[in-house]
Amino acid sequence: MPEPYQYRAIWGVPAHSRYAFDLLVARQLIWLAHAKAAVRQLLFTEDEQPICPACSRPVTTGTPSVMCVALLADRELQQLLARDPAAFASKEPSSEEAWWLTHGSCFDQLTPERRQRLDQRIELALRADTRTN
Repeated sequence: MPEPYQYRAIWGVPAHSRYAFDLLVARQLIWLAHAKAAVRQLLFTEDEQPICPACSRPVTTGTPSVMCVALLADRELQQLLARDPAAFASKEPSSEEAWWLTHGSCFDQLTPERRQRLDQRIELALRADTRTN
């Protein structure tokens, strides 16, 4: 049986203004209540401060950072994203997604190989406790 969920990640969700970035952070905070434990451990401290997955250090308020998101898209969501690539930001929060901040300097230094290794870690955390690991 084929895998029903496709992993998708956006390293650097476009935010064309400070207001748009703030909306993405608000979306992240709404999602946090739905996050799987494995995702929380990877991307947040115990007191829910974001951790940059590239350097494993907290992203403090005011630090230049980039919003990122990954999700496990079922067939319905895959079809929706094909029509509207930004649909992930307005859907109901779920445990099949992960939102994180990356330090701007770390983001600028990410190689495709390093991004691929980080994607593998994030995908494994998203797939934790699912029947289709």
